[in-house]
Amino acid sequence: MATTSPERTAKVILEPIDLHDAAQFQELLQQRILCGWHDKPQFIESWRNEVDAGTRAIFWVIPQKLTHFDDHERWGGHIAMLNQTSPPDDELARPDKSILNISSLFIKPTYRGGGIGRAAVEELEAWARTEPYGSPSCRFITIHTLNRRYIEDDGEEWRGIWKKMGEEPPKKGTGNEDWYLRMGYMKWKEEPKYLEKLNDGSEVLLLASFLRKGL
Repeated sequence: MATTSPERTAKVILEPIDLHDAAQFQELLQQRILCGWHDKPQFIESWRNEVDAGTRAIFWVIPQKLTHFDDHERWGGHIAMLNQTSPPDDELARPDKSILNISSLFIKPTYRGGGIGRAAVEELEAWARTEPYGSPSCRFITIHTLNRRYIEDDGEEWRGIWKKMGEEPPKKGTGNEDWYLRMGYMKWKEEPKYLEKLNDGSEVLLLASFLRKGL
């Protein structure tokens, strides 16, 4: 069933994903392959277990203009909200939902640039203090994302890392960290988090930025 936040007309509708449904499982997997992160079946299976355990809620992002389309055509992306991370980190999310973590945001390339991603985040923010996905006790929304220096800094350990991974660096000005800062989030720490393999077979932990917004 599609949902929107209370007393609010949104640019998107969020619809809970049923990962026990084979078609939805496969569509989410294909979207993750496009994303390039958490793009193997075992990741989707672990998310399914978390949904069943009540620690993760994950939604299709449906642009309003696509609501009348068939399922796979209207699923324009996905987004999740967690009350427990893996491994657990009570700075990012708590089972009592006093802190919730927005995760796994992806919008298909066709629908980018029109404010759909921002609308999806705002829609989840609006639910953060409302059951069943949030709680009246929620005080903070958190996110973590790739540190902006990998996009903006020309140093070898920053933008240079993409060549070492065999990839083209993203265009400057397209980093998620700056995008979230413009949405009112504030950074409170940086830590190595994202494990990636380099061309020479070695591994590196890329730096993550941790941001939050008070409610």
